[in-house]
Amino acid sequence: MSRPRIAVLADWWWPNLVGGAERSSRSAALELARTAEVAVFVPAPADQVYPDGPLTVHAVRRPYARRVHADSALRRGLELLTAWLLPTVASRQIRALRAYRPDVVVATNISRTGPWLLRWARANGVRLVRSYHDLSDTCWRRSRRRGARNCVEICADCRVKTRVMRRATPPATIAVCVSGFVRDELERAGLTSGETSLVGYPLIGPPSAAPRAYRRDPARVVLGYLGRVAPVKGVEAAIRTAAAYRRNTGVAVTMLVAGEGQPDYLRTLADLATGQQVEVDFAGHLDVEAFCARIDAALIPSTWMEPFGRVAVEVGSRGRPILVSRVGGLPEAAAVSGGRYAFTDFTDPKAAARALGELLDPRTDSTSAPAPGPIPAMPLEQGVVTAVARALQGWPGNREEQRA
Repeated sequence: MSRPRIAVLADWWWPNLVGGAERSSRSAALELARTAEVAVFVPAPADQVYPDGPLTVHAVRRPYARRVHADSALRRGLELLTAWLLPTVASRQIRALRAYRPDVVVATNISRTGPWLLRWARANGVRLVRSYHDLSDTCWRRSRRRGARNCVEICADCRVKTRVMRRATPPATIAVCVSGFVRDELERAGLTSGETSLVGYPLIGPPSAAPRAYRRDPARVVLGYLGRVAPVKGVEAAIRTAAAYRRNTGVAVTMLVAGEGQPDYLRTLADLATGQQVEVDFAGHLDVEAFCARIDAALIPSTWMEPFGRVAVEVGSRGRPILVSRVGGLPEAAAVSGGRYAFTDFTDPKAAARALGELLDPRTDSTSAPAPGPIPAMPLEQGVVTAVARALQGWPGNREEQRA
């Protein structure tokens, strides 16, 4: 039997240099490649075709494309404007897709080419699967955040983008969302429905995660933060919570901050820690195993609506307790981690410190917060494979197999 041809659309194909969405996209593409021919199409400053394991990556030149992810503000601005106002930015990628003749297109994050690839798919009756890793179809900033607050409702500016994406998306599109939170938000925006969408978590922990051998120092607690070091991640609130815990218990506290950030912001955090009398170790990049080997508990104090929250699963599944901000998809990530977790409001350091004390107390229940509503814990890879199989119903290769 012939193998179906699947085209994967993405903004980037540097999974180790960009973020969790890119890693998840690559993982799903590799899973598809077990039973299909898979090619990846991404916008780039110059044309290039290269292998990535069983995948063939087509980097297709587009005008004003960024050369690196964090390029200059000028180039980022030009890329955004042309992606949404200049249809020709996607013309070469559309020609490459036509030449490939895919049976199904799996579109992940595609803001760098605007709505034009979706419009091409809709106009040509292409079978489409959308893998939604964030809320970028409902927000120019991907995060539904304006200044220091989250947008509970889609703001006036972002309604324009949402309307464009709703009209561009083929009506028979099958959506795979990284959390129930993302699916619910997209359904409210009219971009998908319960009947045409699946939830596939980027990571799922074991059913029960027993802590690995770890010798805790009774005279000192090591609290950890892992991830991008930026104001929106709530690192300042984590330091204040650590200070409040020290004051409540009299136990010495060290805060391990693992991740990279702007030098000016790191200095701001260092000054805050000094003022709060908390020892902070800015360790830079650490892999999750090294991070978990050094901490008693992790703080996940994000202030923006995280679509999912990989760190919660990565740490919780390794047996480390996690204190989590109840925003976005973080509650679901905590629940599927298999670990010990509690929720808190990090804007109230005293209350957060009390929740941390309960979390670290072995006499309390394994979790001090109810899990979100029951959603079958399907891995993202399985969700994409399931959606593609649904899209392929009626595909000629399937009919040939049935006749045989």
